[in-house]
Amino acid sequence: MRAAAALLAVVALAGCQQQAPDIDPAAIEGDGEMAMFQPELGPNPVFREVTAAAPGHELIVTDLFLGPEAVGAPHYHPWEEYLYVMGGSAILQIDGEEPRELGPGDAVVIPREAIHTPRAGPDGVRAIVVRVHDEGDPERVNVDVPE
Repeated sequence: MRAAAALLAVVALAGCQQQAPDIDPAAIEGDGEMAMFQPELGPNPVFREVTAAAPGHELIVTDLFLGPEAVGAPHYHPWEEYLYVMGGSAILQIDGEEPRELGPGDAVVIPREAIHTPRAGPDGVRAIVVRVHDEGDPERVNVDVPE
């Protein structure tokens, strides 16, 4: 599954030409080969670009960084969502399924229109989220879930 998600990202990125987002040098942690950009809390857009590889579609890549025990609003996406956890942990709760704990190196595909609620673990979570949407579709649709 990881290989499929990585291949999708590579193919989709091949058709994109977008300037990298401006990065504040103060947001780089560490030094040498392992220096890493530390984004702000929340979803941080990396790409939202119409692709030449799939005309009429957009590639959406987000660097998701949630603090400890953060819980987002229930929502769904018009198309599949590909999630790769880089650090921390998260609980993936998709309606109708048992919750799954995700940790560093875990990858998962969230089916299109599957209502889910993001929940960060005790140390927070950092993940890369990839989606390919029809051009102009909303990135996400919030829903009211009865308690």
